[in-house]
Amino acid sequence: MLIPFPPRVKPLAPVLLVLLGAIAAISAYLQALDFQFVSDDRIYIVENQKLASLSSVDLWRLFVEPYNPYEFLPLRDFSYWLDLSMHGLNPAAFRLHNIFLYVLCLPLVYGLTSALWRYLRPSDAENSPWIAAAVTVLFAINPAHVEAVVWASGRKDILAGLFSLLALWLAIKARRVQGFSSGYATAALFALAGAILSKATSVMISPIIAIFWLLFWLDDLPTARKRLLLVWPAVSLLLAGYMAVVFTANSTIREPVRFGTDGIVRALTVLGDLLRLAVTPESRHFFYPGLDDPNYKMMVVLGVSLLVFAVAGAVMFIRRRSLVGAALGMFVLLCVPYMQLIPYRTPSLVVDRFVYLAVWPAALIIVAFAWRCKPLVRNSIIVAVALGWGLQTMERPQDWQSSETMIDADLNGEPGYYMPAFQKIMWVQLKRGQFQQARETAGNINDTAIGRSIIALIDAKHAVQTEAANAGNPSGAISRLRDFETALARLSGRSAVNPSVQYVWKYSRIELVDQWKYLADLFPENIPVRLNTGMRLLHIDMDYDAAAVHLRAATGSQLLPQYVRGSALKDLGMALLYSRHFAEAEATLRAALEEVSPDLQVHCLIEELYRETGRNELSASSGAICRGLGK
Repeated sequence: MLIPFPPRVKPLAPVLLVLLGAIAAISAYLQALDFQFVSDDRIYIVENQKLASLSSVDLWRLFVEPYNPYEFLPLRDFSYWLDLSMHGLNPAAFRLHNIFLYVLCLPLVYGLTSALWRYLRPSDAENSPWIAAAVTVLFAINPAHVEAVVWASGRKDILAGLFSLLALWLAIKARRVQGFSSGYATAALFALAGAILSKATSVMISPIIAIFWLLFWLDDLPTARKRLLLVWPAVSLLLAGYMAVVFTANSTIREPVRFGTDGIVRALTVLGDLLRLAVTPESRHFFYPGLDDPNYKMMVVLGVSLLVFAVAGAVMFIRRRSLVGAALGMFVLLCVPYMQLIPYRTPSLVVDRFVYLAVWPAALIIVAFAWRCKPLVRNSIIVAVALGWGLQTMERPQDWQSSETMIDADLNGEPGYYMPAFQKIMWVQLKRGQFQQARETAGNINDTAIGRSIIALIDAKHAVQTEAANAGNPSGAISRLRDFETALARLSGRSAVNPSVQYVWKYSRIELVDQWKYLADLFPENIPVRLNTGMRLLHIDMDYDAAAVHLRAATGSQLLPQYVRGSALKDLGMALLYSRHFAEAEATLRAALEEVSPDLQVHCLIEELYRETGRNELSASSGAICRGLGK
């Protein structure tokens, strides 16, 4: 045991220990109770009119279509709907709901750990309450959980974690000395479905359940094994697979699949970072450098080492029912959805909430190793880990007072990292017109290429909104905008393999378009400005109607130089085609072909136009020309 208790209190001592851990965690999280909504909260909650206007009789719609701009998460969005219906846009209500769900996770961690310990270490079953209590306390006060609990947008991680823990506990409880409990197994599958409906990455609970059920079957004597029971692991995997397909079909996020050496390095870096976040008491951040960390190679080595140990542990688990082997395997499986094996859109390769559930096997490994030591050493290890984690958990919620305090906390923690610097510049300093301060912030960025592109952004915005407006002449602003675009183009290749760079590149391109639009509003008669604005709206913003307005103004002017008229007409035709103004698009594209040295890619657009308007024979002839250009 960890602490000497009187004999009458001894049976309750582990529960009291868990209660103390829960109180410590709740005390930390209550610091953020009255803080405002931050970051993605505006997208999922504050500005989500579709969810706010949903009536109680139409709640079934949550299960057939997305009720937020990005993800199909019915149970998460249902929980938001409850908060909105009962409390409106009250941040405290959303955070109290998060804390309540988090507290519900703790008895499940206790029960699951105790059941797993008794199964894998039956000779030491009498200590399972203390093992479960120690793991639950470490789970309760792990600083990686702060993000999910105090951030309203972290609800999906808590909700998915709650159902996942329930599913695993029920799955373990399905084991019988002789046979298998179909009742517990059925309940586990329902809980698994609830986890996936809360967050799609919970599909990785399915192989964990399937492996345990297969082992339960193998534990029976060969003469007592019923092959029909093998249906249960198969059903678990099929359920997760089916729901993964449903979620993919309903997701609005589509990213190109990229594999290769860069992908392997990225995945191993993420795995190493996730292990680091799960076990260290370091200061927490919203953004972590990942591939941009000068020491990322150490994370690659850590990721490789973890994979090797996990494979070895899996073998030990299957052959000898090793507890540590099981925990290592579960940790890696729970991290797999976040390893960017198939890249997805995120401003940071790793975040604390990614290890919400993986903290449990990490804590189990720590306690299992400590339990092999003498009581004094064992207690010292567990207390030291608890103190280190607890201090960070008490400190981190204060950073969530507002979006600006979060950015400042990250900028102070990683002063040379471009992500918090970019956030500070874009969402704070430039919005306040603090151009000089923004330049100083950008000047401290360690990544030279990104630093230069952000400085070019600042200079372009200053030239457009201050210099051009005061001088009444856009020429200087046009030059600055072109310099900005050149600097931005140098990041294009890196953005394809690094989501953090992609984030800066994406929002910088949005800013580029916004500044051209601003300049066009200032100088509506300036043809170069209208032409460039139309081109950026078409090729970057893909706002075809707005692009057509500017390009129509540019091509309709006699001041447009002849050498760019053909290209401008092609772009106007493209904008009209994609905005489905087919008659005007056809006339414009034909006019483009009549220009001196026309852009022959016009033939491809004409082929597409014919196809859209059902003129298949004409489409075939234009298509032949288009394919000839490709050769």
